[in-house]
Amino acid sequence: MRILMTTWEYPPVKVGGIGSHVHDLSKALVRMGHDVHILTYGNTNKENYDMGITIHRLKAVENATDTITWSVALSHKMEKEAIRLHKLHKFDVVHAHDWMMVPAGSGIKKLLNIPFVFTIHSTEHGRSGIHDAYTKMINDLEWYGTYEAHQVITVGKDFSKEVKALFRVPDEKLHYIPNGVDIKKFDMPKLPAERSDYVADWEKMIFFCGRMTYVKGVDHLIEAMPSILKEHPDSKFVLAGKGPDLPRYIQKVKSLGIAEKTYFTGYVDDDTLIALYRMADLTVAPSLYEPFGIVALESAAAKKPTIGSYIGGLKETIVNEYTGLHTWAGNPNSIADQVSRVLWDDSWRKWLGTNGRKHVEANFRWDRIAHWTTGVYGKALGIW
Repeated sequence: MRILMTTWEYPPVKVGGIGSHVHDLSKALVRMGHDVHILTYGNTNKENYDMGITIHRLKAVENATDTITWSVALSHKMEKEAIRLHKLHKFDVVHAHDWMMVPAGSGIKKLLNIPFVFTIHSTEHGRSGIHDAYTKMINDLEWYGTYEAHQVITVGKDFSKEVKALFRVPDEKLHYIPNGVDIKKFDMPKLPAERSDYVADWEKMIFFCGRMTYVKGVDHLIEAMPSILKEHPDSKFVLAGKGPDLPRYIQKVKSLGIAEKTYFTGYVDDDTLIALYRMADLTVAPSLYEPFGIVALESAAAKKPTIGSYIGGLKETIVNEYTGLHTWAGNPNSIADQVSRVLWDDSWRKWLGTNGRKHVEANFRWDRIAHWTTGVYGKALGIW
């Protein structure tokens, strides 16, 4: 099967998790024998190859005034490039990822007369709410993607219900296929960073990874820190990620008098991120909205338990009291209590981490996820 993917981010361009998702899914599809081409953003117009994947990078409009304008302009370039490439490769299906690629996916579907599969990774309604014309436009693009697509993929069970309710997607075109984890990455023998770069030998490392925004629950984690440190003064918090609220969080830990017990790394590359997961004693995922919850799977791949909110995809990626613990979303006391429970018992903590690794190996390998995805392609093509 010849598959054309459209995504606005793709490694090394990474802002969220979509780029990694497309990269790992595409590698697995190539291993199955499929021909995968990716249309994505790049600083210069360039074609290159990566592990059997053909990547076509297109320059975006430099003077775009907002994200919608930028993505629509990029989509128009993708449509033109798709026409050129289709003459050479005769694609069977176009697979677009998230709202920014809806214009590209729907346009290519009509121009090339091929089926359109749409993976929706989150919704504007869940991320920030619909409160002005701009957020309504994003919401409308999400709806349009679910309407135009022959088949729609969601990355979480609860999230699938959200998409169905918001956009009235028929059951027969809606599919839940989770994210996956490249487990081999977490077994690399040499790490690019040392634990001593972040915490002292005697300190227990509590790790957070995510975009520095309110929806990721960082405020509530910070509010839980003094209680955790009172019970476990030998702990230190390492927070990895960047985002608009990072300066506020740095100021917030200072105002609470716990700056020396907090380390903000900013952006880290993939190898350093894996090293941090492996160094940590546990991971915290205090999100207020989380369609899937890849952090819990990555932590489990590193044999570390996750303390995460009982919402969305974290309900699936954390098995309570087997691979980690759930907390009430937005509740600092709940976060503090559950983190303390794990820190009090080292043997239980290690048992949770071991179970997490087994859970990931059994349920979230990319080869299995790619197989399910080709089933959706087959349905879009009318093969089965």
